[in-house]
Amino acid sequence: MLELPGGITTSNGNWYHITREGIEKYVPDLLKKYTLERIIREADAWVKSSDGLSLVLYFILVYASVDPLLATIITFVFYFGWYFNTSVFVNLTTTKLFQLLSKDGFVYTVSAVLLIGISFNEAISGYGFSVEFSALWYGIVLFFLFKVGLLGLAIQFIRNKFFGNPKISKEDRILNILLIRYGIKTGKLTGNVEQMENEMLRVINYHKEKKNKE
Repeated sequence: MLELPGGITTSNGNWYHITREGIEKYVPDLLKKYTLERIIREADAWVKSSDGLSLVLYFILVYASVDPLLATIITFVFYFGWYFNTSVFVNLTTTKLFQLLSKDGFVYTVSAVLLIGISFNEAISGYGFSVEFSALWYGIVLFFLFKVGLLGLAIQFIRNKFFGNPKISKEDRILNILLIRYGIKTGKLTGNVEQMENEMLRVINYHKEKKNKE
C-alpha cells in the first residue's frame, strides 16, 4: 500500500481516491482503532471477491453433478451480477471469508486439488461424486478468466472505450460502503455518502489536474 496526495494505491493495482485525512474527517478516530492498512486490505478483498467466489461456485456446481456447460453459464451470470454490484454486499461479518478467497495461495491450492479430482473421475466417484471430464477444461478456462483477472481487464477495457470512466469507481464505492459499515459499528460516522463522494471526486480532480500539468 502506498499513500499519495492523489489517493491510495495497492499492490493489487487498485486505486482509492481518498486520503488518510479524508477518512479521518468522514469517520473521526476510526484510524486510531483500525489501521489504514487493514481497512485497505479488506477493501481490496471485496474488490477481488467476484473472482474467487465465482470460481468456487463453479466447482461446487460441477461436483454437485450439474452439467459443466450449465455450471459455466450460471457462474458467468453470477460473476457479472456480483462484479457490478459488489458494494451492495459489503459487510464486516464476512470480510474475513472474502479475504481468504482473495488469497492467491488458497485459490490456487483449492483449484488445483479440485481440477485434479475431476481428472481422476473414477477415484472421486467412490466418494459419491460424478463429474464429467469436460468440466476440467471449463474449469481451466474459468481459472484464467477469473483468478488471472483476464475477464476483469476485458470489462474495464470495454467500459472505458465505449462508456467512459464512471464518476465513482468500483474501488471507491466499495471503500465508501466499508467505511460506512465501520462508522456505524464504532458510532463515529458523522458524514454522509454524498460528502464522501465529494471528497473522492476532489481527490480524483486533483489527480487529473496534476497529470495534465505533467
